[in-house]
Amino acid sequence: MMQMNTNAVEKRPCPVCRAPRPEFFCTRDGVDFLRCLSCKCLYQAALPDAARLDAIYQSQYHVHRGHAGDSSLESVKQATAKSYLQLIDRHGPPGRRYLEVGCSAGAALAAAAALGWHAEGIELSGDAAEIARARPGVQAVHTGDLLSAVFAPGSIDVITFFDVIEHIDPPHETLRAVHRALAPGGLVLMLTPDACSLSARLMKARWPHLFPEHVIIYSRSALADALRRAGLEVLRIGFAMKRVNLNMLIRHATIHPHIRFGAAVRLLGKIIPRPLQDRAIPFNIGEFYLIARRP
Repeated sequence: MMQMNTNAVEKRPCPVCRAPRPEFFCTRDGVDFLRCLSCKCLYQAALPDAARLDAIYQSQYHVHRGHAGDSSLESVKQATAKSYLQLIDRHGPPGRRYLEVGCSAGAALAAAAALGWHAEGIELSGDAAEIARARPGVQAVHTGDLLSAVFAPGSIDVITFFDVIEHIDPPHETLRAVHRALAPGGLVLMLTPDACSLSARLMKARWPHLFPEHVIIYSRSALADALRRAGLEVLRIGFAMKRVNLNMLIRHATIHPHIRFGAAVRLLGKIIPRPLQDRAIPFNIGEFYLIARRP
């Protein structure tokens, strides 16, 4: 990998805590990532380029990553969503109106509907939103983001961000919109990569979560502080386990060849029978979850 002149890298203030003078972390796919010395978030050195992000989120983005059309990948996505919705239920949401921000093609929405939630979603991609709308039990999917969607204040009981908050820079208006939309006692759950995880520190540029579309990667304390500043009470932060299968890992290792051990994963895809590739296993590579409540 090409060595960077780190003195030449633009060093904008942290978009989360606004502290100046970050340190250079690494370069991945032409994107420079910095680490905030104050809140420990990782973020892109330059403001994210809207045209570049639009090119990434082209019409096949969600299908290409297995978010629709592959039953074995959808099954593990739904299993992960169900496990976290059951965790949310134990915190006593005030009602059953559920909103998923960045719902993609709706696999997690379908899981919520199957558990009896009034399931609605928001998705930037019109193509993915159309797939999500056709899921059994899904009530509505709004094309856009949380800032453009119209919800009556205090009308939502649970909001989830499954691998979404790391795509939003800056986050503060979105977090205030979460507070407005939630009913008193309503809950928000976020699942996101952990900037301070052991895997991030060891793998650096080969860490699987360093994608060009991941504009901010949070430390646990930084995300918790940002939610508190938005008026939310943080209830729980924990080590995030997902349900995955080898089929999913092979797909990600193929799309993102920088991932450490990706060659070994791709080789396994050639020698392990497909039924074994579809078997679900618990998995974590540097992610955490957070649950917060609107007082």
